[in-house]
This record gives sequence, C-alpha cells and structure tokens, in this order.
Amino acid sequence: MEPLGINNATTRPAVFHWLSQLRIPAFALDLQGQVAGWNEALVTLTGVPQAMMLGRKDPWLAFSETSQMLTAQSLLQQFQQAQRRGQVLPECIHEAGQYLLPHNRRECLLVSDATLLRDERGVICGVLQLIQDRSEQEKAATRFRRLFTASPDPVWIIENNTFVDCNDAAVSMLGYASREQLLNTHPSKLSPEFQPDGMSSYEKAELMMKLATQNGLHRFEWVHTRADGTDFDAEVTLARLEIGGNHAIYCTWRDITERKKSESAVRLYASVFQNSGEAILITDPQNRIVAVNPSLCRLTGYSEEELHGKNPRVLSAGRSPKSTYEQLWAALNSERFWQGELWDRRKDGSVFVKWAAISVNVDDAGNVVNYIASYNDISERKEAEARIDWLAHHDALTELLNRHGLAQQLKQVIASAQRNKQQLALIFLDLDRFKTINDTLGHHIGDQLLAEVARRLRALLRESDVIARLGGDEFVMALTELNSANQSMAVVRKLEAKLNEPYLIDGRLLHLTPSMGVALYPDDATCADELMRQADTAMYHAKESGRNNTQYYAAEMGQRAVVRMELERELWRALDSDQFTLYYQPIMCAQDGTICGAEALLRWHHPERGMISPAEFIPVAEECGAILKLGAWVLDEACRQMQAWQTAGIAPARIAVNISAHQLRQDGLLQWVGECLARYQLSAECLTLEVTETAAMERPENAIAILNALRQMGVELAIDDFGTGYSSLAYLQSLPIQSLKLDRRFVMHMCVNESDADIAAASIALAQKLGLKVVAEGVETVAQRDALVAQGCDMLQGFLFSKPVPATQWPALIAKLSRC
Repeated sequence: MEPLGINNATTRPAVFHWLSQLRIPAFALDLQGQVAGWNEALVTLTGVPQAMMLGRKDPWLAFSETSQMLTAQSLLQQFQQAQRRGQVLPECIHEAGQYLLPHNRRECLLVSDATLLRDERGVICGVLQLIQDRSEQEKAATRFRRLFTASPDPVWIIENNTFVDCNDAAVSMLGYASREQLLNTHPSKLSPEFQPDGMSSYEKAELMMKLATQNGLHRFEWVHTRADGTDFDAEVTLARLEIGGNHAIYCTWRDITERKKSESAVRLYASVFQNSGEAILITDPQNRIVAVNPSLCRLTGYSEEELHGKNPRVLSAGRSPKSTYEQLWAALNSERFWQGELWDRRKDGSVFVKWAAISVNVDDAGNVVNYIASYNDISERKEAEARIDWLAHHDALTELLNRHGLAQQLKQVIASAQRNKQQLALIFLDLDRFKTINDTLGHHIGDQLLAEVARRLRALLRESDVIARLGGDEFVMALTELNSANQSMAVVRKLEAKLNEPYLIDGRLLHLTPSMGVALYPDDATCADELMRQADTAMYHAKESGRNNTQYYAAEMGQRAVVRMELERELWRALDSDQFTLYYQPIMCAQDGTICGAEALLRWHHPERGMISPAEFIPVAEECGAILKLGAWVLDEACRQMQAWQTAGIAPARIAVNISAHQLRQDGLLQWVGECLARYQLSAECLTLEVTETAAMERPENAIAILNALRQMGVELAIDDFGTGYSSLAYLQSLPIQSLKLDRRFVMHMCVNESDADIAAASIALAQKLGLKVVAEGVETVAQRDALVAQGCDMLQGFLFSKPVPATQWPALIAKLSRC
C-alpha cells in the first residue's frame, strides 16, 4: 500500500495543525527528507521562520553552521535501510547534544526524540522530531554540582532510601578513603545500632526520610559512626528533591559535637548557678543586675524581679568604706578580679558581712560583657573569729585585757603619750593573800572575787585608761593622759580605798588588800617592757614593805638587776660544766592511749642552788644571748638520745624540741638542724620543732621563710603555748605548721571554769578548720582528758600520764605506760 505522504492534500493540513498545537519545539520530515512542518515553538528556539525551512532537506542549517545529521534524519535513514533489508522497523531515536544556534547565537543543550509518523491508514508517512531545550536545567545542574562538591559541610543524595552520591566533605568527616566505600548504603550503616533515644538507627532513618518526603524538609539530630568506630553528633537536614523526574532527598550534615559540649556546659553552668549554695549576681557592663540565683534571693530576701535592672548598691548597708570600693573598681579594671569583705543589708533591714569574689567577663575584643559576683554570708565566721580574737587578747573571767592585749595597748598609749608630750603611770597590782582564799574557799569563790575586783577597777578608771589581768591575782593598769605624777597619786589613793572595801561573795563577807607598784613614763622608762619590769619591781617592794601599800619605782630597786647579772654569769659557767640535762615527757595519742612522741625539757642542776626553774633562767639566757648555745646543745642532745632509743627499740615516733625566737632569727638554724639529723642518722620526720606564737611573730617574713625551709626538710612544726600569743589568724594560717599545743593554763581549769573550757574548745575547733593537729599540755585529771578527747583533741601531755623523767627512766616509763 502506497503511503499518502505528509504533503498529501489530506495529510498535510492535519500535520500542520497537530504541530502547531505542540508547545515544545518540533518539526516533521516527509519520506523524501524534506521539511514538511516547522512549528512556532521551534521558530522561537532557533530564530528561523517556518517559510524558510518548509520543503528543505537540510534542517540542520537551523541548528549548526556545519552539516550534520539531525535525529529525525537519522531515524529516516534507519527506516529506509530497514525497509530495504526487510528488517524490523525502528520506531524512535533519543539523542542529546550541545548546539550553537547560528541565527541567534544561542548555546543550547538540546534533547531530541524522533519517531515515525503514520497516516490515517497506519502507513508510515514521515518522521517527527521533538526538541527540548535543557540549557537552564543543565546550568542549574552545573551550579548544583559545583555547590555540592565545594560545600564545606557533608552533602548526600539519597534515592530509594540509599546514599547514591556524596561530596568530599562527607568522605573526610567519616574518615573513609573514597566515596565508593560510602555509596549504595543505607544511612543506618554509617551509624551505631541505636540512637540516643533508644530507637534503632535503621527504623529511625526510615522514619526521618519518610517525614522529609512528606513535608519537604525535616531537621533532626543524629549520631554517626566514623570509619575508626568513633561516634559523633550531627545536625541533619533532609530536603525533598527531584532529579530528572525522579524523587530524591538532599541531605546535609553538620558536626555539632562541640556545640553539644557547649550546650552541656551551659546546662551545667545553669545548674550550678541555680543550685549553688553561694549567692551569685550578674550585671551588665553598666552594672545593672541582669540575673541573680535563688541563693541570693534567700540570703537577701529580695526576689529576682525586685532586683532586675537595679544597681547592686541597693543591697549595700553603707558600712564598707569608700576606699574599699575604690580598690574594688581599680582591681576589676586592671586585674579583672577582686575579692574581699563587703557589708550588705537584707530586705528586712538586717545587715550582714559577706565575702565577695567579683570577676569580669570580657569578649574577644576585651570589652566588658558582664560582672559576675559570688558571695557568702560570713557573719557567723566573723563573729567566731572576733570571739577567738577577743579570747586571745582578753581574760575570759574578768573580760579585761590579758597579757597579749595589754602588750598591744601599751604600745599604743606610750606612742600617744610620746606624741602629745604627756606622762603615763603603769600600775602593777597584786592581791594580798588571794591564794589563801582561793585554796580555802574554792576556785568558784576566787573567780567571783577576781571578777568583782575587775568591776571596781573599771568603775574607778576612765575609758582611756588600760586595765589588764595578767593571770592569777595580778592586774596591770595604765593611767593615760597625765600632766604630772600627782594625778597618778590621787588615782592610787582611790584604788587603795576601793579595793580595801569588803567583798560580799556568795553570801560571804571577804576582805582583800592590794599591793601596788607604780612606774612613770618617761621618768622611769620609755618602753613598755621596761615600765612593766620597774612596776613589777616596785610591787614586790610593796609586798616586802608589809603589803597593802603602794610603792613608786626608785633607782635603788634596781638591785634585782644585780641578781639577774649574777644568774647570767652562772648560766655561762653552767654551759661549760655540764650542769644542764634533758628530761622527757611522753605525748600520748588521745584515741588509743599509746605513746606517739616525747618532748625534751631542759633542766639546770646548779651545784649549790639545786634545780633552777626554766622560767627563771630561760629569760636571762634569751637576754644575754646564751640561748643560742643552749638551744644548740638541747637539739644535739635530743637527737643523740633519740638515736640511742632507736637502737634500743624504745624510741617514740617523734621527739619535740623547743626553739626560741633568738634561734629562729639565726641563719644557721637550718644548717644546725640538718647536721644534727645527719650526725645521728635520724630521719627529719622524727623531729618536731616547737615555736611560740610570740617567736613566730617576730620578723614574720623571716620566720615564715625559715619555717618553710624546715618543713621542706621534713621536720614537723608546732606552735607552742597556743592561745597565749597574739598572732593573727591570717598570719597563723600562713605558717607551715602541722600542730598547735594548747597552753596548760586553758587546760588546768577547763572542767571548772567555763571560760577556759570555751577557749580550749574554740582553739581545737580552729585547729580542725585549719587542718592542724592539737596537743593539749598540762593534762592532770581524767576529767580533763575525757573533755579534751570529746572536743576532738589529737594528743595529750601532762602529769596524768607522767611527769618529765630523765633519759635513764624512759625504759621503765615505756613499760609502765604500755601496761596501762
């Protein structure tokens, strides 16, 4: 059957009409290869009018400047060859190519589909070529590929829930060698078996991809696994995508491990801020409050809303000096940190002292972002410190100054008298026969009597005068701002009269008389110590003169100095004639009663005077300089004895030796200690050096340096007679000490005197706070021992366990105490 042909009168109009209805570029060839149709969409694409192309056999002219066979022509040629050879006829051809259209100079990517045309009888009558301009899609794809490849974040393409492509960043993040190792895998294969919420990675990945397909976009957090097996957190974004008519998912990752750490840190800081026991306040650069924590609200009574936007000075009690705030801001501006004490006022009006630490938060450019203040109410601590300080400088029974408080006050009033060119009278008072009353009627009567004496003294003297109780029945008064000695005489007469009045104590009428000695500044002396010595000398003359009288110091009273000089000469002679020996007193463990140490105590056996008390000769040795030679001998002898005991298997764990202030000032102390330890092959850990508070306070910087060096050697350090000195708590805390020795005077009456018990308890509590051990001296009764153990005392020393014994009696003492 012959084809009608496209140019047939019947077929041609139908072809033209059909082509004109197509919105995509298209043309038709008849079986002779002539252009039989050219639609408007193709005119628009090529710029070649229809009239120019109809009937032509070279349609390529519209697409190229050089001759080439178009898709339709190829199909026509294949049809003709197949028809001649009797082969199966081709139906269509699909081709794509890059073209530079000659008429409008457009560069295009054209995709062509050629198919055979049939007439109304089904006979092939020509070829149709449909053309799609994919230029923009190609450009978009190129841009996509460029972005895909260059993206710093991992990018994936997912089709059919499988990774089909990824960029280099994805390969790098996961630590694989090539993308081929990652493609054609399910996302769960690059993840741990389960996600943090407990859901399996496979099920959750399927769900996430489903949500992305449904919603177009889905973002979530995911844990991935690197090639080395380590996991990391990522934020994943899935976006629905269409590629070549196929549905796909565009997937990006972002490693959020650091962000998660930061978020965790922020949550931690927020938790600390909210739950901290410390009050915390944060202000902006203008010092306006932007945040406070619950602890601050509880401490001040204000709510967060009441404080927000306010300046922190709304909390100030107005008690902190202006200089404190000037120092505060100077430190914040220079050091970015300040700490110290400030006074605040609560909402209810009550005031409190706080320890504040303020830091400055700055940005990378150094600009202030916030001021952060944290603080604690230290009112109770300050009260405790003040109480301990008060107890350290006052007599608990009479509430007068004690020896240490007196020393401080005397320095001040003497300096004032010197500045104002005034006189000062120092009165040393001793109560006659007080010991008889105390021993006969009991300490409780004696204590009340002393308290009444103190009350009378306070009532008679001015506030500017100084009153102190040195201990026992000894009192000292300093009459200040005197213009003449006669003024002191008038006061002395009043004191004599008042103190001679009867005392009604606990229903008993008692009588006491005073013996007083007076020394005048500047007539008799210009320093406190000398005034004290002269007033003391005058008081003893009053005693020797029959008691109940007052003596003013006179030069002839200096005969006591003659006695001291004689003692000094005998002291030097004793050093050269082996008159000194050491006694040893055991130090007991409070918990189990075992011996944990021994203190070496110096004794002087004078060939004529017998045993001379250390209280008598030690002050003389310190004044004349003999203390250095004496101290060196004591240390050497104690180490020698320790070695002998170690050899015999009866040595205590430690031996304690007292060091004087003079020794502490000597540069050779460190060398001497080291030589003694080496000479007797002793470990430094078996030696304890005891230093009094007063000795440690002399030249404090030098003392700290020497004590630090001794501690570095391994020697243990202790403060002796704690509570009788006048060291500050801050200074005490700076010393490299391991233990405190509670003075015997506080132990002696602690079971019958509440004040002494309070001092002992406060001292032990302070030591525990400072991480120090406590050794209580002067333990003589079981009641004292039990009270000290109950208060947490670590070690005990006193006659309850043993008096000091010579070295020859030590083995027997060890055996005796071991049986107890």
